[in-house]
Amino acid sequence: VERCPFLVLQTQGETVAGKEMSVTVEFTNPLKQTLENVTLRLEGPGVLRTMKKEFRQIPMNSTLIWEVKCMPKRPGLRKLIASLNCDALRHVYGELNVQIQKP
Repeated sequence: VERCPFLVLQTQGETVAGKEMSVTVEFTNPLKQTLENVTLRLEGPGVLRTMKKEFRQIPMNSTLIWEVKCMPKRPGLRKLIASLNCDALRHVYGELNVQIQKP
């Protein structure tokens, strides 16, 4: 069964308002072909501004990890959403709920 590929989001460091933290987006190419001209997008209202990164190629079975540094502005429950698009794969998503603590 071909399972739908997805993005894995994780945070590193403390998730505290006003402190720098990092978010990683991990993706493994499950197809038996190289993905070309891949666009990865990360958004998280209240945590980071929407960012995009382009990857020219992701070989089959290879994994990419994109790390983004950010500084959440306010405490509370926030949602990080990542999406990946390319010709061979459309609308690959991942999301993560993050509880931002008070400083």
